Amino acid sequence: MKRTFLNQEGESNKLWTVEVSGASYTVTFGKVGAKARENTKQFTDESSCIKEVEKLILDKQRSGYKELSAGQAIPEKTALTYRPMDEELFWEIIATFNWKKTGDDDAVMKPALKQLVAMKVEDIQQFAEILSEKLYQLDGLAYASNIGPDSYKDGKHFSVDYFLYVRCCVVANGKEYYERVLNDPTEMPEEMDFEALLYLADEAYNKKMGTEDENLFTRLSFETFSNEKGWPA
Repeated sequence: MKRTFLNQEGESNKLWTVEVSGASYTVTFGKVGAKARENTKQFTDESSCIKEVEKLILDKQRSGYKELSAGQAIPEKTALTYRPMDEELFWEIIATFNWKKTGDDDAVMKPALKQLVAMKVEDIQQFAEILSEKLYQLDGLAYASNIGPDSYKDGKHFSVDYFLYVRCCVVANGKEYYERVLNDPTEMPEEMDFEALLYLADEAYNKKMGTEDENLFTRLSFETFSNEKGWPA
């Protein structure tokens, strides 16, 4: 049994094949047109081998690989149509977060990071601008008063950093949830945060430019208390 899969999403143009022979399988992989690499794995029985192959195939399909039918020619990769970063594309990238990897923030954001790195520098900057604007809109007393035990209360210690990370959680959960919270502060998440979102654009920029620890600056500040209208005197 031999099955072939192709990934032409974004900048990718890669083949991956798997062939089962008794209690072993061989995978070949690499860019279309380049010399493929090969790996073989042996099992104690055929059933265990097939189970592992099925898992590998599922992982590949989740990451954008599509199966080719037997004898099907490899389709030519079509040129990408350029889309400048805007709110619609911003939310599409946020929607690629892989929440099945919850507990490993880098793994959750890996699909989004890959997309951003493939974009123009100005689009990465605009992603950062839109993210800052979204966080800025959630910076206010009404939202800070609805995050559970760590909510803002007069005379009580209030963590400005934690409130920022909670706001990140709202954005990370997508457009629909963000807009619901924006319109109803009582929908703010309690005891949930997602700090890693703050560094996504910076990481994409550094990977794109081959730099380290460079930070993008934005027009609006997402730091707590920056939105003065949200904090009545």
